[in-house]
Amino acid sequence: MKKKLSAISISLIIIAITSFHPPKSSKHFTIKQLAPGVWAAINNDNYGHAICNAGIVDLGDKTLIFDPFMNIDAAMDLKQVAKQLTHRDASIIINSHYHNDHIRGNQVFVPAEIISTNWTRAKIAVSEPEEIAWEKENAPKLAELNRKKLLTAKGKEKDELPMWIGYYEAIVTNGPLNKTTLPTLTFKDSLWIHGSGKRVLLAEYKNGHSGSDVVMILPKEGIAFMGDLLFEKRHPYLADGVPASWVKILDVFYSDTSLHQFVPGHGNVSGKSVVKEM
Repeated sequence: MKKKLSAISISLIIIAITSFHPPKSSKHFTIKQLAPGVWAAINNDNYGHAICNAGIVDLGDKTLIFDPFMNIDAAMDLKQVAKQLTHRDASIIINSHYHNDHIRGNQVFVPAEIISTNWTRAKIAVSEPEEIAWEKENAPKLAELNRKKLLTAKGKEKDELPMWIGYYEAIVTNGPLNKTTLPTLTFKDSLWIHGSGKRVLLAEYKNGHSGSDVVMILPKEGIAFMGDLLFEKRHPYLADGVPASWVKILDVFYSDTSLHQFVPGHGNVSGKSVVKEM
C-alpha cells in the first residue's frame, strides 16, 4: 500500500511540474501580481523598450490590457505574457492618453477593441504622424548622443541615461515597423467594462498630465491604474500638463479610502504616500 501511494504521489508531482509553465520573462518589463487576476507590468528602466508601465486584467471571459507599451518588441512580449496568465488573447486594449509610450503597442493587439477618450483619439490622429516623422530624423542622433554622455556621466544622470538610451534605440529599431493604430471605441467622462468575473471603471480626467487622461479603477480590489497622472520616485513629465488641476485630480485619489494600490505610468506600484508626495 505504501509503495502504491508513493508511486501515485510521484506521478502527481511529475504532472504538476510538467503542466506548470511560469509566465514568460522579458528583458523589457517585470510582472507583479496585485490581486487574483490583476497584474502590473513594470518597465525595465535599464535599456528596456516598454518605456511605460502596463496592466493586465482577467475579466473572467475577456483579457484586458491597460497601456500596451511603446515599442513592438515589448508589446509582443506583453501579449504572450498576458495569454499565459489568462489563457486567452487580449481582446480589450486601453490607451490612458495620447503620448507615444502608451499607445504604439496598439498594432500588436489588432483585432482587439482599442478604447480611449474622444479627445485622445483625435489627438493621436494628429500627433503620431508628426512624432514619427520627427523621430525618423532625430532618434539615431539622440541615441548616439546619450551613449556618449554615459561614458562620462555621474550620479543621477548616469542612473537615468540607460532609460533614455533604451528609449531612442528602441525607436530606431522599432520605428520602421510602426503603424499608427487608432482606438476603435471612444467615450467621454466614464465607461464601465463588465466581465463575467470582474468589472473595471474607466474615468476621464481633463487637463492633468495631458488634455485627457484615463484612470482604470478596480473598485472591488481597491486598485487604480493611474497612467501618467502618477509618477513614482521621478519628476512628472509636465510638457502637456496643467499643474493646478493635476493637483486637484491627485487630491481626489488621495482622499478615496476605497483605493490602496496605485500603478503609476512610470515607477513602481505604490500606496497612498506616493500620491501624497506627488
